[in-house]
Amino acid sequence: MLYFPITKSWIVSRAARAVYLVCALLAFALFGALFAIVLAISFSEVRSLSPFPLAMGIARVVLLPGILGTAILTVAMWYFWFGFDKSPWIRKAFWFPPLYFLLPIGPALYYFFVYRRSDVISVLSAATDIQPA
Repeated sequence: MLYFPITKSWIVSRAARAVYLVCALLAFALFGALFAIVLAISFSEVRSLSPFPLAMGIARVVLLPGILGTAILTVAMWYFWFGFDKSPWIRKAFWFPPLYFLLPIGPALYYFFVYRRSDVISVLSAATDIQPA
């Protein structure tokens, strides 16, 4: 099994923050696209997009970046929640349900309300920012 030692400086580096911002925006886009697709299907009284290959292809192209961004952001925010978030237990308990149950949008909300405002970010990123090779 391949093991990647993830350091604290990787999670809070400038590059990671930029990647997480893009992933959070993609997560919101995924949420909006899913909502729009479900709404369009319900208004058109069609049961699925399978009889319409062009519409299904467009939906896949629209949804795939959001799915990848949400997956990356979910793993990163869980990793931050478990290892680096120094919040009191009640605040961490408050953020557990959105992270666990609201998959497309919960990690993005956690990113904007907890990760970006964390003291770990400001202290560690200033001291040990990863420089590109």
